[in-house]
Amino acid sequence: MKNRLLTLTLAFFAITAGLFTACYKSAVTDSATPGNPNHIPPDQTVIASLQGRVIDEKGVPVQGASVSSGGVGTTTDVNGLFSFTKINMSSRFGYVKVAKTGYFTGSRSIITNGASSNYVNIQLIPRTETSVFQAPTGGTIVVQTGDSAVFPAASIVTESTNAAYSGNVHVFTKYLDPTDPNLYKYMPGDLRGIGSDGSETALESFGMLLVELQGDAGEKLQLAPGHTATLTWAIPASLQNAAPATIPLWYFNDTTGRWIQQGAAARQGNSYVGQVSHFSFWNCDAGVGTVNFKVRLKDQHGNPVAYTYVRMVSQNWGAAGGFTDSSGFVQGLIPKGQTLTMQVITECGNMLGGANVGPALTDQDLGTITVTLEYSDITLTGKVVNCSGNLIDSGIVNVLIDGLNYRANVTKGLFSLPVNRCFSTTVPVVLTGYDFATAASGADTLMASSGTVDAGQITVCSTSSSESINFTVGGSTYHILAPPDNISYVVDTYDNATEIFANTAGTYSPALSIQLPTLTGPGNYTMDSVYASTATGSYIGANLSCTISSYGPVNSNIIGSFSGSVLLNYSGQPQPITGSFSVIRTQ
Repeated sequence: MKNRLLTLTLAFFAITAGLFTACYKSAVTDSATPGNPNHIPPDQTVIASLQGRVIDEKGVPVQGASVSSGGVGTTTDVNGLFSFTKINMSSRFGYVKVAKTGYFTGSRSIITNGASSNYVNIQLIPRTETSVFQAPTGGTIVVQTGDSAVFPAASIVTESTNAAYSGNVHVFTKYLDPTDPNLYKYMPGDLRGIGSDGSETALESFGMLLVELQGDAGEKLQLAPGHTATLTWAIPASLQNAAPATIPLWYFNDTTGRWIQQGAAARQGNSYVGQVSHFSFWNCDAGVGTVNFKVRLKDQHGNPVAYTYVRMVSQNWGAAGGFTDSSGFVQGLIPKGQTLTMQVITECGNMLGGANVGPALTDQDLGTITVTLEYSDITLTGKVVNCSGNLIDSGIVNVLIDGLNYRANVTKGLFSLPVNRCFSTTVPVVLTGYDFATAASGADTLMASSGTVDAGQITVCSTSSSESINFTVGGSTYHILAPPDNISYVVDTYDNATEIFANTAGTYSPALSIQLPTLTGPGNYTMDSVYASTATGSYIGANLSCTISSYGPVNSNIIGSFSGSVLLNYSGQPQPITGSFSVIRTQ
């Protein structure tokens, strides 16, 4: 089987313990071996290779993200890809961090295979300001309905100096739903941690909260020594029957890539409430009894089935999984005592095969399993011209095929993009070209299946990018165009909200974040909140008027305009703000 990383498809990452246990809703304690109940091998440093891909919340590759692992760093290319060769990594917690302006830091922890090339796929979470409070008086921040953070008065310090801070505290938060089957794509690390006894354990999450504090000048803030904040997590409805009266709290150590047990939360009704002394990700987790699991996949021709998703499913407890490595091997931890079904899933979502597993009371080695692959290679070539028919000097082409996004640089007007598909059928291929010099775009659609396909000529002649946001505030007008800037559209089903985030490439400013009720079609809406960051300051407002003039099907553009009043630096006189946007509806 061909190397899918080289053909720019979604690849693999070595399976982590948490990936096989993330969505299971039962904990079985194994006390057979005190101090190491799950018979986990000791951690050691190995020399390993690592590759990966970084995508945004829409599945689009993120270019120019900073990636670090094993003490070295690099950046992602146009397809969100990066690689490291022969670096020092922990065998139990191989750790990768990704930083990109406009997003929270992303990360992944893996069980590192020194004998094979390891891979991670990391989806970044947009970073948006949730609220603000004055440090001297403290405040209560609602992350979303049922999830909150309470800060006492005079409890904030500047992180770098530990000096008392007395200005506005800007709070950036995100709630991570443990019942989301895609949680493993964007959560930090994986669901393994180091318990209070110093041993590694798999974790069963009942909810995660990320809280970051920032000062008026952009400086990082923290809780002062001796002070605590109160966090409240709403327990998801499907987990309420299994939720214990008290549960350990775990914070994510973003230096080591491990969850560390610290404190506990008490159940109050259908929520957990706990005290924390510092901020990062905080997680309500029960320990999970586990056994080791491994399997090797081959195709009908005897070739390794590399970079392919393996999912464990239980009718009673949910599903979770991870990817094979370059040799078709996958290993990890699975819940002890559960009857499971192993499913082999392509990146496009179709199932190749599977096997029954358990109830697993001891380590499980399924040996080699053969699955039948049906896929095709396709290479798309073509040229991109402007309105005058001239080849553009710089730009990209985005290709949407089989529901997945791939990108290629345009060099002297020409592009070539190899893709390894999940299918061999003839399907629509949407090619969108972008001219960085003019922010113009243009798209074309063709039918294709395999082989080398000449896409012909794509003309980028629209007056604006396919996604754009324009707003006027403080006497100045700002334009954000994607690409090269970042614009994202998110539907928050938990909070019944529609969120749009935008920032200029390479910087936080200008930036805009707006939140609306769930959109159902064209019409007038009341905007829940707006936050704008510019060179002249930060603006925040609520209850603005918004008109949606166009609301088509998924993958078409939502077009709207808004107006109202905002406060400069959160406490000044009201100032008018107007704006318009055109964003792609992704769901």
